Amino acid sequence: MGIAVNKEKINNKKDKIKSHTVNLKINTRIIITSVLAIVIPTIIICTFAGVFINSVVKNFDLSAVAHAPYSILNQAQWSQAVNDLSSQLVKDDKYDKKISNIKKAALPLEQLGSLIYIEENEKEFYTSCSKDEIIKIANSVVELKSDSDLFYFSEKGAVVLSNITSDNNNKYTILIVNDKYTYPNNSANDKANNVTGTITNRTIIIVAIVGLTFILAIIIISLITSKTIIGPVQKITKGANEIANGNLDYEIDYKSTNELGQLADSFNEMRLRVKASTEEKQRANQKQKEMIAGIAHDLRTPLTSIKGYVEGLRDGIADTKEKQIRYLDTIYNSTCDTEKMLNDLLTISKLELGDITLNKENIKVSEFIEFAYEVGHDLQNTGFDYQIIDNTKSTPIISVDTDKFSRVIDNIVSNSIKYKRPDVKGKITLTVSEYEHSVIFEIADNGMGVDKESLPRIFDTLYRADKARSNVSDGSGLGLSVCKQIVELHGGMIWARSEPGNGLAIFISLPLVEEKNNRNGDEI
Repeated sequence: MGIAVNKEKINNKKDKIKSHTVNLKINTRIIITSVLAIVIPTIIICTFAGVFINSVVKNFDLSAVAHAPYSILNQAQWSQAVNDLSSQLVKDDKYDKKISNIKKAALPLEQLGSLIYIEENEKEFYTSCSKDEIIKIANSVVELKSDSDLFYFSEKGAVVLSNITSDNNNKYTILIVNDKYTYPNNSANDKANNVTGTITNRTIIIVAIVGLTFILAIIIISLITSKTIIGPVQKITKGANEIANGNLDYEIDYKSTNELGQLADSFNEMRLRVKASTEEKQRANQKQKEMIAGIAHDLRTPLTSIKGYVEGLRDGIADTKEKQIRYLDTIYNSTCDTEKMLNDLLTISKLELGDITLNKENIKVSEFIEFAYEVGHDLQNTGFDYQIIDNTKSTPIISVDTDKFSRVIDNIVSNSIKYKRPDVKGKITLTVSEYEHSVIFEIADNGMGVDKESLPRIFDTLYRADKARSNVSDGSGLGLSVCKQIVELHGGMIWARSEPGNGLAIFISLPLVEEKNNRNGDEI
């Protein structure tokens, strides 16, 4: 249980770190990459340099002098040991302190089996054993010359002789002998090669470490750059190519708040808009095809009727006065239907192109209701019942073009008359309701109604619920489209509600004229 909880915590931390890093801005990533390009090689070089310097220090340190084959480092270590003894001798210390320091400096050499003899002004100052024994051992290794310094290593042993003078003119002689510290008998060239080889090898190692460090740093930085910048760019590029090739369902899967994330979001948003625009264009093309087919059909019906009756007149089929009058009346009615449809098409075209200008004026809703009563009287003459429900609480004012808005009402009422149920007495109810910023007119009938499939499209140009379009006189499908265009031109909205067999209700919402604007209008 505890292990599962810890794993969950670790995963949560990883997710948090990932979410923070993926949102880093490009500038921040470049700065971090540049810093890492400096820091990583510096850290690695400093580490190796520290190890190298530490190794060199140990090799040259007095305590590191060991009984080993001769090398240039061994020689340097012996030289350092002699320098340490010399520095203690020339110091202006008291005798006891100087002796104590000499013993400390000599102890590492004596532990290697070395014998040390030191004179001060030709008098014994410090010795590991008797002077004669040390000189004897030294002469067995190499012949001593007391007046010259000697730094001698051979297969017989090592001898160091050094003469120094202090600032107060005290003369010191240091003799160190070790017949156990030997090295092979190498020539001078071998010694030179040994020194050169050592320096060359160390230099090659350092250069190799520096080179490998920079290569490693470049690889690490390249991987970081590839993962954090190039990876997202490749995703966005792939997505852009898919969109360019028409695959509008492809979504770029990269979520971040940085510049690349914003770019990916922009591409996804563009994809959705292009997809919506394409679908809308396809729907518009389909509507256009249906409209052209509807126009062709609706024009053919009256023209066919006109042509048939004209041929009947020409061929003498209408051989009586009554037939001729009936034929001419039919021709006239068909011509009027065609003219009305063409006028509606012209009106819609002008509305869509913005070629119609509204002559709006502020009128009280009560004045509109008076006009509605007049329409009601005409309806009653056609056998329709008519009812007006006024739900206004004040005297709201709307700004309308009275002629064009009257046409809207006429078209809706005409539509209700055309689609009344034959076995039910027709009835139209007008309800006026006032709201805070608008007035809504509801014109409801008890006619055939519209099915759910057709209801959203009744305001489309040339759309009719009658798929057969058998009688143009029953409506061309342009009336409600004209209503929609005029209402929207007034800054209003129009919609419908219906159930088959329960009638159709058309709603028109128009904005109220604000009281301040109304007062200004009255003053003008």
